[in-house]
Amino acid sequence: MSSEQDRLVRQQISSLLYGGDVAAAESLCQQHLRSRARDHEAMALLAHIHLTAGRFRDAEATLSRAIALDAKRADYQALMAEILTTTGRHREALGRYDKALKIRSDFEAALAGKADTYLRMGKPDKALRVVSDSPRPSSESALLAIVQARALIRDGQYDEAESVARQHLPGDELIIEHRRSLWFVAAQAAERRGDLDGAAETYRQANALSEDDWDPEASTTARAAAREIFTDAERLPRSDCREDRPVFIVGMLRSGSTLAEQIIAAHPDAAGLGEIDTLPTLAATLQEVLGTALPYPACLQETNELSLTGVARAYLDETRGMAPKAHCRVDKQLGNFCFLGLISLLFPNARVIHCRRHPMDMGLSCWTQKFAPGTTGWSSTLEGIAGFHREYEAWMDLWSEVLPMTVLEVRYEDLVADLEGQTRRLLEFCDLEWDDRCLKFWETKRTVLTLSSDQVRQPLYGRSVGRHAQWGSRLSPLRDAMGDSIERYESGPI
Repeated sequence: MSSEQDRLVRQQISSLLYGGDVAAAESLCQQHLRSRARDHEAMALLAHIHLTAGRFRDAEATLSRAIALDAKRADYQALMAEILTTTGRHREALGRYDKALKIRSDFEAALAGKADTYLRMGKPDKALRVVSDSPRPSSESALLAIVQARALIRDGQYDEAESVARQHLPGDELIIEHRRSLWFVAAQAAERRGDLDGAAETYRQANALSEDDWDPEASTTARAAAREIFTDAERLPRSDCREDRPVFIVGMLRSGSTLAEQIIAAHPDAAGLGEIDTLPTLAATLQEVLGTALPYPACLQETNELSLTGVARAYLDETRGMAPKAHCRVDKQLGNFCFLGLISLLFPNARVIHCRRHPMDMGLSCWTQKFAPGTTGWSSTLEGIAGFHREYEAWMDLWSEVLPMTVLEVRYEDLVADLEGQTRRLLEFCDLEWDDRCLKFWETKRTVLTLSSDQVRQPLYGRSVGRHAQWGSRLSPLRDAMGDSIERYESGPI
């Protein structure tokens, strides 16, 4: 394969990655590297793919091999810094960014990344200084404008933040993720300065750039299949992992789940594992593991205690490796609400925490957040958010009908109103002794990788409760599409 052919393959990988098809990008990249093992540019692309997929150890290891082959690449050093920042190793990240800038002083990705790291450290003044000292002004760089606007918002300079973002809009010539970021930051600035009409229109523009790839029919079909299998759940075999009591947090995005996890993880005997894909991955491979022609969940009809015990042990081995010293490990993959039936078979004594929040506040929060590409297609419209919420409720209703499983419901509003009381409920449910450190959850040094990382790094505040009220009729599409979800929630816990 020639150098030109290598370049074309890497270009195709990049197009797939930045277009949101991470799985196809990874498959092509792995295939290419099998024949071109020393193509360090492809290695760097694979590291970026791992980073996008949340596999941070793989990302760091793969990129380290690329850097060993060419340490003079500023983009490699900057990508390593991004990995370090994402995993909370901010000081190391700053050092890597400085290495990148020593190689190329005007490298905007390194300048923007360094500023973003300072933002994550809670130092908007230093972030703004990085941008202002840049050899290239933010007026000429969308990447620098994005981080500058975010820092200005953090610093309370909302008018200036919106002005900085809008100088690059509509940005038709920019890559789509930069355009999305600019629209979202402009909308956030407008909202902060009280222009809700302008904010609503700008959020609409931002979300219009996201691909709505959620298939409600597929979810409904999967739920019907689950009902068929689990309606008579008592007849199904179970693993013998009764001494293990893993904790699972499920629910909708933006419903206080990161807060609940952080409270538990502040306990010295507990660990928060974050939004891991261990269980969905095991479910996807269950058909092959069991050697049956039936897909999940129908394949559970052909399993036995020994097979389920093996799957349960695989989950426990992986999660113990993530936090070997913890007595209590918390899996916060919210989408596991689809797998509560499987959880009940693998771990008869599992503990499930269901985080909930007023549907209108939850929906508004989802609509006003920039999620990673290809992850939440349903969140791009208010109607889509309501549709996904109704489907999630239908799953939880199913499990409450067919499973003999205890689920602790924790409401965000109750956490805000009575932190100590709700913390005691959480710790008791997780079989943990009381510890005052859980009330100061923001002081823990653990890395939080979700969009709520900033919120759980500060004492609890209540300004997000009832946030939707001031938006009035601007949220009518969300309210109308929620059906009876709002009334059900306001009538009290399930």
